Amino acid sequence: MIARQMQPGLERLFKEFNTVFDKPLPPPPSASNIPDPVPDGPIATAMKKARSNSTNSAPSFRSNGHADKRAIEDFYAEDDEDVMRGALETAVTAAIDLFQMVDKQQLSLLGATTDLTGPVVERLIERYVTEQVHDAVLYPRLCAMKRPEDLELESKIRQMEFVDISQVGIPIQGGQRGKHELTLRLGRAVEEFRKLGVAGSPQQMMDVLLLTLKTVTQLADVPSVALNGSGPTSEKISPVLTINADTLVSLLLVVVIRAQVRYLQARLLYMRHFIFIDDVESGEMGYALSTFEAVLSYLARDSGGLRKASRRNHKLWQATKKGDIKDMMTIMEPEKDLSDDEGSTEAIIDDTIDEDAPWNRSTTNSRRNSSRSSGSGRFSQASTLNHVFPFQIKHEDEEEERLPPLRRPKQVTMDMRSMSSSSEMSFRSRATTIDSTSSGIEGDTSIERLTQTEDSFGESVPMMAIQNERPESLKYLLSLRNYFPLEMILDDANNEGTTLLSAAVQLGHTELIDIILDFVYQAESEAIVVEYLAKQDIRGRSVAHYLFNAPTLIPRVGRLLPWRQKDRNGQTPLFALCRSYDHANYRAMVEAGLAAATASQGDGQQLHLDDHVDAKGNTLLHIVNDPQVALRILLHCDSDVNATNDKKFTSLMVASKYGRLDMVRALFGDPRVDLFAKELRGLTAVELAKDDDVRNRIDDLILFSGQPAADGRITAVVRSFFVEDATIRLVVKSGAPSVNQSFTVTTCRRSLADFEHLAKLLALENPASWLPSISGMRSPFQLPSKPSRAVLRDIQIRLDGFLKILLAHSTFSTHEMLWEFFLVPDIQADMMEQRSKLKAETRIETVREEYEPVEDIRDVERFVDHARDMVRSVNYSTKSVARRANMVRASTTGKVFRSHSVTMLISSDLHNAWHLASRAISTLEGLPATHTSALAAYVQCLAPPSTSPYSAFHSTILSIHSTIIAMLLSLSRPTSLISSINSSRKAIERNYNSLSRSTRWPLGLLDETRQRLNEEKEDKMRRTKEEADELGRELRYTQQVVAGELAGWQDLHEKMGRKAIRDLAKGMLIKERTTLECMKRAMRKLKITPAVGSATPSIMSADVEVNGSSSAGPSGSL
Repeated sequence: MIARQMQPGLERLFKEFNTVFDKPLPPPPSASNIPDPVPDGPIATAMKKARSNSTNSAPSFRSNGHADKRAIEDFYAEDDEDVMRGALETAVTAAIDLFQMVDKQQLSLLGATTDLTGPVVERLIERYVTEQVHDAVLYPRLCAMKRPEDLELESKIRQMEFVDISQVGIPIQGGQRGKHELTLRLGRAVEEFRKLGVAGSPQQMMDVLLLTLKTVTQLADVPSVALNGSGPTSEKISPVLTINADTLVSLLLVVVIRAQVRYLQARLLYMRHFIFIDDVESGEMGYALSTFEAVLSYLARDSGGLRKASRRNHKLWQATKKGDIKDMMTIMEPEKDLSDDEGSTEAIIDDTIDEDAPWNRSTTNSRRNSSRSSGSGRFSQASTLNHVFPFQIKHEDEEEERLPPLRRPKQVTMDMRSMSSSSEMSFRSRATTIDSTSSGIEGDTSIERLTQTEDSFGESVPMMAIQNERPESLKYLLSLRNYFPLEMILDDANNEGTTLLSAAVQLGHTELIDIILDFVYQAESEAIVVEYLAKQDIRGRSVAHYLFNAPTLIPRVGRLLPWRQKDRNGQTPLFALCRSYDHANYRAMVEAGLAAATASQGDGQQLHLDDHVDAKGNTLLHIVNDPQVALRILLHCDSDVNATNDKKFTSLMVASKYGRLDMVRALFGDPRVDLFAKELRGLTAVELAKDDDVRNRIDDLILFSGQPAADGRITAVVRSFFVEDATIRLVVKSGAPSVNQSFTVTTCRRSLADFEHLAKLLALENPASWLPSISGMRSPFQLPSKPSRAVLRDIQIRLDGFLKILLAHSTFSTHEMLWEFFLVPDIQADMMEQRSKLKAETRIETVREEYEPVEDIRDVERFVDHARDMVRSVNYSTKSVARRANMVRASTTGKVFRSHSVTMLISSDLHNAWHLASRAISTLEGLPATHTSALAAYVQCLAPPSTSPYSAFHSTILSIHSTIIAMLLSLSRPTSLISSINSSRKAIERNYNSLSRSTRWPLGLLDETRQRLNEEKEDKMRRTKEEADELGRELRYTQQVVAGELAGWQDLHEKMGRKAIRDLAKGMLIKERTTLECMKRAMRKLKITPAVGSATPSIMSADVEVNGSSSAGPSGSL
């Protein structure tokens, strides 16, 4: 509301401001139409008043009646400056008046709801007004006024680009480390000072200047939000430093030189004269402006020594970068008599260059060319007094355009009384003036100082030789032991903390690496070398993290490297090697790193991969990209193959997601890998596959992980998934061996209804055969919005067992319908049903024609009763085993559930409880970090896998039990047939007795009726006898089928039981060994050596055999 009321007045104000400065010339008197002048507004009135006041200070005229040209230019410049200042001040005042004319109720509401006060509001209004006229009027005009002075100043600043911070009179304490910290601090200040170029008002420029000075002095309360809207800085600023004014001027001098900001004189004038609300003549702002003015004054008048030092630095740096040894010797060893006199001459000429001469890299936009030294041989000394006696400077051309001399800046003394509470400046130092800085900054160009110079990136002279790959320059520099001792080389690092050896390794330059290593190996002890190799840069990386650039260095220094050292991302050097996927010798490099890291452990054990986990929880198996390297890690390293990262991804999930098929194949070969582990969203490795091709390959690997049949064929339900029509699909694969040890794989997708239809048709065609039941399964869509993957997994396991039982069935294993079910992708249910009905009719005709009815059913009854008793005993035993297996599986929770997946979910309660306890215990004060990490490792040991050996054993026992139930149902059919036969025989006997009694009727009464009744009885007896014969034939057929299948069933359930026990033993061995290795890792966290002997080779190195039979599956290429 306030802004809406002020908007019309502000628009008129800004329009008048722009119109006043862009007003066209009045029409001439001869014009036909001369419009009436527009009434002056407040800004135009202020401009006229300023111009009228400036006439009193008009320039004095010479005797010939002409004024001095420079005086006239200064007069009009000052006049224009006063006019702009008066206009801006009037505009700010008018804007404040507009604010005060706003509705009083709105002002009262603003004061009640915010912390804004009168001075704060005035500052905001002033900043807003200044920002609106900054780009259009004020700042361009100021830049044009100060352009000559700025051009000369910028040219001189460019000539001082290569000055080292040690050459500007800054006392550096702490040696090389102190200089490095100072360089970093100045770098932050340079970044802040460069924001002057985007500041849109003098207030913003003042904020940037104050922030720069605070950054230079390492204030603790540096604002976290910059003017450009960037977020808060995460870098921790050191406490405040108390420094004197001369040191502050020197620090700000380096910042100005390195920032290369343009229009500095105009910006100084802008901040000095165009801020009205705040007092810029005293206090913190006055101190900052006086310091900034002193720096600019020195740069413009007294910087000859620094320019000379910059030229000498640049010459040495260029000679080092180009590998010019002669030039380097000319600079570093001037006393040596060189055969080439030209180099010596150039060195002398460089020392005698005039300080006012333009540098060869200065810009050509400068309007003033400084004159060279005259024949008098005036050399550039450290500090001259030309700014004090300007009349002594000789000029070759008096008509040349001259720049106005800088006015003597005002001396501002700090007010020691009340100041801003946030200011942490050292106000005890004296006020900074030009006189206080003219003698404190000298350009030291001694050889000792030259050897210690660094560029803006903190790179020393030896570092320049390395970065430009100049081994000859590096050799020469290191030969100067007086200037480059071993301690200096060991401490040499740039702004990023990169050492000389680390830089050489990053370049992969073998010769440079050898030179530095030979020099470093001259240290007194090996501990010094180890400490040097462990030095980290700002990213936390040492030399070892960059070994992928120079893998040949691993055998040479591998035993000295810190292989467990982690960078800011938590990555170890071995981690960095494994991530170098594009390396030409990736496998050999990683294997060498694994060997060196194993040897550096010093405990004689396998490599502990838990020491090489990054900040996101990724292990080496998560990132490695070579299957041979993965096999080496799995076989010869102490690894947790099911370890998860922060996203709960296992290494198998990562390989599947990124389509690394070779890695997936290598991981599938390890029996410890949990194939059905789930991530946070409940997805498995197969469901996370990159595309259908990868998913199909993983299905093939799941298929071949099973045991083949006698003919070598492997068939299984490898995967299940939901579809959009609220049904499920099951992927059925079958692989048969072909030529050259390969397999031919077929894939079919079937629904649950397809399996039920298959069982129905098989039962229709073969009613006497035993067939497991698959009815009564739970629906995974009990919650339509969130189908149950656990129930889907149960369905897949049961149907896979059903399919395997059919393939091992003595009758159905060769049935064409079963083979079509997993070999033909598209099947037609109607045609299959019609064919099954025809087969059923054919079977009935065959039984009627080929089988004789059973006459003596007592033998059949005795056989069935004996078989039933035998099967029932097996049934009781199997049910007992199933109950006990279920109890053992659920013993961790004390609850028994029929659902496998629900039990697995409940069994994780213990792990969850320990996890919560671990998080609570880790917050206890005084608890050692080793104990906390050990407890976390122990909790990881308790994490339940997605499938356990007991669960698989229980599922197999349930499958065996389903065959027993099916056999009992099959044995019940002969009993029902015998009952039907007995009933038929009794009916025949009753009819026969009734027929024999009907011949006793007396006197032949009702003969026709009697005859008709006898015929009906005879017909009924005949039909009943035929039915009894049919049942007898069916009983004989059923007896033969049951007797034949009973033997096959006995062999089948025995094999299934033996395989279940063997798989249980193997699975428990793998699980317990994995748990033992996990416990060892937890004890190693406590720095305790376990009493158990060294770990045996990995379970992957040999197949576990039970009762002399191996469980290894077939091998072959897909």
